[in-house]
Amino acid sequence: MCQKVEFLGEQCIKSKGSFDDFERDSNDEVSVEIWALAASVVEAVISNFAVFYGNNFCNNISKIACVPAELGFLNGGSKRVLTSYSEAILLKDWPLAWSCSPILSRQNVVPPEFSWGALHLRSPPSFSIVLKHLQVIGRNGGEDTLAHWPTASSIMTVDEASCSVLRYLDRVWGSLSSSDIKELQRVAFLPAANGTRLVTANSLFVRLTINLSPFAFELPSLYLPFVKILKELGLQDVLSVDAAKDLLLNLQKACGYQRLNPNELRAVMGILYFLCDTIIEANVSGGINWKSDAIVPDDGCRLVHAKSCVYIDSYGSQYVKFIDTSRLRFVHQDLPERICIALGIRKVSDVVVEELDEDEDLQTLECIGSVPLVLIREKLSSLSFQSSVWTLVNSMGGGVPATDNLSLEIIQNLLACVAEKLQFVKFLHTRFVLLPKCLDITLTDKNSVVPEWEGGSKHRSLYFVNRSETSILVAEPPTCISILDVLAIVVSQVLGFPAPLPIGSLFLCPGGSETAILNVLKIRLNKREIEYTSNKLVGNEILPPDALQVQLHPLRPFYSGEIVAWRSQNGEKLKYGRVPEDVKPSAGQALYRFKVETAPGVVEYLLSSQVFSFKSVSMGNEASLATLADDSRSVVDKQAIVKCQKVLEGPKQNLISIPRVFSIQISLGKELLYGRVSAEELVQAVHEMLSAAGINMDDEKQSLLQRTITLQERLKESQAALLLEQEKSDVAAKEADTAKAAWVCRVCLSNEVDMTIVPCGHVLCRRCSSAVSRCPFCRLQVSKTIRIFRP
Repeated sequence: MCQKVEFLGEQCIKSKGSFDDFERDSNDEVSVEIWALAASVVEAVISNFAVFYGNNFCNNISKIACVPAELGFLNGGSKRVLTSYSEAILLKDWPLAWSCSPILSRQNVVPPEFSWGALHLRSPPSFSIVLKHLQVIGRNGGEDTLAHWPTASSIMTVDEASCSVLRYLDRVWGSLSSSDIKELQRVAFLPAANGTRLVTANSLFVRLTINLSPFAFELPSLYLPFVKILKELGLQDVLSVDAAKDLLLNLQKACGYQRLNPNELRAVMGILYFLCDTIIEANVSGGINWKSDAIVPDDGCRLVHAKSCVYIDSYGSQYVKFIDTSRLRFVHQDLPERICIALGIRKVSDVVVEELDEDEDLQTLECIGSVPLVLIREKLSSLSFQSSVWTLVNSMGGGVPATDNLSLEIIQNLLACVAEKLQFVKFLHTRFVLLPKCLDITLTDKNSVVPEWEGGSKHRSLYFVNRSETSILVAEPPTCISILDVLAIVVSQVLGFPAPLPIGSLFLCPGGSETAILNVLKIRLNKREIEYTSNKLVGNEILPPDALQVQLHPLRPFYSGEIVAWRSQNGEKLKYGRVPEDVKPSAGQALYRFKVETAPGVVEYLLSSQVFSFKSVSMGNEASLATLADDSRSVVDKQAIVKCQKVLEGPKQNLISIPRVFSIQISLGKELLYGRVSAEELVQAVHEMLSAAGINMDDEKQSLLQRTITLQERLKESQAALLLEQEKSDVAAKEADTAKAAWVCRVCLSNEVDMTIVPCGHVLCRRCSSAVSRCPFCRLQVSKTIRIFRP
């Protein structure tokens, strides 16, 4: 009979093999009828177990897939399957192997404990089964697993399940081999970042002072009892320089040439800031050198070796628009210059040189417009001009590192050098050369719109300063450009300033009045280097490369500081946002509201269906993927497909199928974390998500879905009201019993009291009061008794 049940189960699955992969994922379970038949057969066997029991019988039945079980999340999120006792696990072991082993969820199919060994039923399961389970749920950082973890109060939370796994490992740790531990070190099974991803133990730190999610995390206090095991798996005390280096190197190997999402870029920037500060501090005392193998993000948000990049310095920034940038790889634009210098990244001006065109025939001039060369040279050599420039430079407040040590004497020497080398020319053509091969990378704009420069075949320039500053040439500008502005740019460049100093008006002012002119202009220069911050993304439209990485999981938690994409309604362009605090749905919610910073300083409550997370780069899971066969993908992927048709059962079956990225549970709870989501809002959200997936939902289906959800809400409200009334009734009954007990005679404990004793006032029943001459409680002589009546 058991073999017949097994055969029927196989035929039931085969009969559904005509579906495509999408439908088969949601239909490859046995029918309710066969499942019930299997339960009846197994119950009959167990009820007569003493008759059948024997080694041969147990060995045979342990291999027959006739036992009804569930695979995956229990209580509505699992599949009905038939399994054998040798492949099954007990309900109490669910957190150890739920993704790859069927669960005996019904107690009446569990055989007597003395027979478990003969039936090859193990509790807890073997380490190999647990390891396989952890590898399955840890794929891709566990994002699929965590995004579809049920929020029902009857289901164990992710943290509780992880603690169960750690308790199991604590019990079996002594029996594990070194290869077992090495495999375990490579598996991501520990929840981090408010339960948004699973990580390996070496991604956790006992104390972490900076936010490096989604790559490194501080150990949650829940796991402190397991620190000893976790340290053997790779847990570290604090973030060290070596740990930060390894983190970047491993990340670069894992992601290859993939683009980092905004959260990953922020974390990489945090690691680089940490390394830079540590390296600068250590090098003061002759410490750390990481320039040889440093990893940095390039301008495409891809991790590359620092030695292959260049950064745009103030001097080289003037070249970028006039060169073929495809010949260079630029570091990310938000990486500050101090970090580039600390990591040994080359400057653009170190690898690109501007040279005079070889065929250039310079025509020198003594005057450009009404400005004579001799007057400019005299002004540059005057002490009052030099003193004014020095005063202006000091007002920069140390904002430009290269100019921090410019004394009055140095400025005088530099300005005197400019005065000596300065020449006016009629026109000027230059080219840009890439070192060390001296490759010409000049871009010539043949469609120039600069007045008086149209139609040129060469790159034309207003000024030229060679690298050794032995030749300073200024060409005659178009009439729309002031020669004084060009001279101010040249002087600023020689002094090392990235932007022109406002000194153009000083060239033609009377001698000695320069300081007064600066005071009249009221110049306020207080520059400082802007550190990278993710807040500048908030509120901006999402970049096309980042748009390819968005995903929607309406029940996904979010961690504090996470960068997300959002839109207020369907059809709008996605924008960057930031989650200001840890949020997660409470039990039974289909959608939930939470705070999102939608613009700098502006926080709004959005539905979880309006907020998109970014896919993360897979890190450290390659080995797990390689060791798993296709058939071990089990229920993690299959659980991602949740059907709305379960709500619409009956004549309207098979109305809707939602892809895994839009998985929804239609089981509402009344209490929401940040506000109630009405049935209308939920239906609208479902409609928008289905529309985005290319699935149409007509008005009839929307109305039916909304009606169903409304009835579910009313049912829950009625159940809550009934429960409240039952509690009130129980309290009233208990009070009545207490009051009744107070009227029972304390001597015979059977009759109600109806007589009081004089003079003490104690009460007894009539029979006991007539049988005593002294009060049984205080021993006073009874003078008389008085009858009392119960109110």
